[in-house]
Amino acid sequence: MSSRRDAQKTDETVDSGISSLAVAIERNLKLEEKLEEEDATPQDVLHRLLSTKSAISTTSSFARSQQAAVGTRAPFREIGVGSIGRVFGQPGTPWAYKVLLLDRTEKLWNNYVVHLRVQQSFDALGEHAGLVEVPRIAWFASKSSMFWEENLDLFPDESTFPRRPREVLCMERIFPLPEKIRHALIDSFCNPAIASKAKTDPANKDCLVRVLLGRRRFGASQPGGLDLDAEEYARSMADALAILHWHTKIDAMDIEFALGSTPLDRNAVRRALPLKGVERLVPGSSTYEHTTNADPNFKRRSVSLWLLDFDACSPITMDNAGVQKAVKAWLETDPFCPRPHAEDEYMQNLWRVFSERYIATGRKVATGKTSQSLPAKFINGILDEFAHRSSKRRH
Repeated sequence: MSSRRDAQKTDETVDSGISSLAVAIERNLKLEEKLEEEDATPQDVLHRLLSTKSAISTTSSFARSQQAAVGTRAPFREIGVGSIGRVFGQPGTPWAYKVLLLDRTEKLWNNYVVHLRVQQSFDALGEHAGLVEVPRIAWFASKSSMFWEENLDLFPDESTFPRRPREVLCMERIFPLPEKIRHALIDSFCNPAIASKAKTDPANKDCLVRVLLGRRRFGASQPGGLDLDAEEYARSMADALAILHWHTKIDAMDIEFALGSTPLDRNAVRRALPLKGVERLVPGSSTYEHTTNADPNFKRRSVSLWLLDFDACSPITMDNAGVQKAVKAWLETDPFCPRPHAEDEYMQNLWRVFSERYIATGRKVATGKTSQSLPAKFINGILDEFAHRSSKRRH
């Protein structure tokens, strides 16, 4: 399936992408029917339907409720919690709303500006951006924004979360994996004694699947055991990280990679303000009024590997100091990307695939002759740190 970034291209290209999407949907519908006829195992379902890019049709209760809410003023519902706020979704819309809990306007604003920079990089680089998707950023609303006049009554009013205007950042929502895939994951990896309960737990309907290729429990047991293409995930992560470092020029601190879905309507996320326009605004200014809404189809969704969470990211310089800062951030971030594992052949191969692709993509996207050596220096910095850790363990 073609990336939703193709929406930035010509009408002819978009039409072609829509045709390809229709073919993908039809192919997956037939595949789902075949799996049901064959009484496929959970492993078969995951192997055939779970990839870095697939189109799936679903008639789950979640999809039906989302579709039924399109065009209504549905109450906002909490779907996640972050370090500085709560995340809400509004049934029937393709949006997620990060609502600030702490008095840290500058942190949420940094999230907004950095996310715009990342989005700008991925849009500009096109095919070099690989298969990873970045949720489209929409707007920032201040406490005095018109958003609250129209929506305050739709938010919950709790003792721990009083109903009042707050700063809020709106972005494209990454929806959970379709029910068929979620249930197959539970059947494959959950204790059978609690599998049925896990399938009906409402909280699990909002969960994304974090992809931790640097953790041996995931990298060796799960993708290998399911015959999933872990190398494709590794290459996609390498592309994304290289772009963040050498095009967006940020350290990528605390970023995450997760599998999730999105409605199949190209979900055009509207007239987003350009980065230069936002940087000229007073921090905390509302950009909500500059946007409009889309009309999504929740019963047909695409599954992708997503890159998210930029609130802890900060700029790096294009020199050795920037490399050191990027290495430090990588080591302090959860092990989504493959890591060196000299004692494990499977994990070491994933690291080789990741590191070679990272250097190649980094050289393509870095600007200036002096920057060409930086991607390799980053990889060498990681290797030096792991060699140092290994030496300490031996002594």
